[in-house]
Amino acid sequence: MVKIIIFDLDGTLYNSTEVYQKFAEAAYYTYARIKNTDIEQAKDIIEKRREEMRNEKGFAVPYTLALLSFGISIEEWHKENINYFNAGDYLKRDEGLRSILVRLKEKYKLAVFTNNNRIQTERILEALGIKELFDYIFTYENFKRIKPDPEVFKQIIRALNFKPEECMMVGDRYYVDLLPAKEQGMEIFEVKGPEDIAHLLNFL
Repeated sequence: MVKIIIFDLDGTLYNSTEVYQKFAEAAYYTYARIKNTDIEQAKDIIEKRREEMRNEKGFAVPYTLALLSFGISIEEWHKENINYFNAGDYLKRDEGLRSILVRLKEKYKLAVFTNNNRIQTERILEALGIKELFDYIFTYENFKRIKPDPEVFKQIIRALNFKPEECMMVGDRYYVDLLPAKEQGMEIFEVKGPEDIAHLLNFL
């Protein structure tokens, strides 16, 4: 029986072309600054690497992993994107999503589990008007590991003190958010974005 619902953040609780574009620009800026090159060259290099990694892994990889492959640490990347832009500036309150989460919270604990950093995560949740609805917020800083690493899912389960089968992972990327959760014995629910979260009311 599910007792806690764990939501991915980006692409699950919100969809925003502007935010995704800003993260891309921040990645190019980070590479260009650290590797002492120009933005256009940085963009070409990073996107080429992401394509290579997508072909190798079978799914689109985040900028975090692309930068890491060039020796740029996750901590450095997070510091740069926090300073580059505020993701909350490109989002607005989502009353529809909020009302669904309020209903779910009547029966379940709610959590967020994201590869994003704490500052951008809180900016996003505050902009959407849903931050206070979550009992737990797990970001990169909690475990210093990122999805789809199976170990971070094990650590989440231990931190929550629930049995795996009592946890449901909700996400938009099967191979990053959901398959690793399923392999740990968690329930899973795939969405294309926040508009699909309402289906949880009928599914559970």
